[in-house]
Amino acid sequence: MSNVALLRIDDRLVHGQVVTKWIQDSGANTIIIVDDFLATNSYLSNVYKMAAPKGINVSIYSVEDFCTKEHAGDFADLKLLLLFKSVDSLVKTFDSGFFTEKVQIGGLGASAGKKLVYRTIALSEAEAKQLVDILNKGVEIYFQVVPDDRPQPLESIVQKKFSILN
Repeated sequence: MSNVALLRIDDRLVHGQVVTKWIQDSGANTIIIVDDFLATNSYLSNVYKMAAPKGINVSIYSVEDFCTKEHAGDFADLKLLLLFKSVDSLVKTFDSGFFTEKVQIGGLGASAGKKLVYRTIALSEAEAKQLVDILNKGVEIYFQVVPDDRPQPLESIVQKKFSILN
């Protein structure tokens, strides 16, 4: 999909950095959130839609609905900021035939079974393996919290933090 301005995994989804920095930096004119739970929760979906800046449309789709619309070319005239809440949602989307050249990881909070791997970003070993599988399909995956940060490639993070994957 050549009209993806930025694909970002960030469990906060639409928040200050996204609306003030990433939209401008990427040149996106539309935010699409791909998340099965949010696609069925109208209350939370409306919260994220209201958080977007004026003039930026926010749509929320399940993985299946997003892939159907993407394959049909429904987003061809848009410049997209794709947001995923989790690695699992991204993996499901790739497994459904979606492909993009770059994936940015910008925010995944710590929880049980995860370790801090870069700044405030935490991954479990299972998530690291899933990302390495996507990397092995020819996708550039990098960590970058804000546009001023130098992107850190997944490979270097995995080598430092997950010796079992080396």
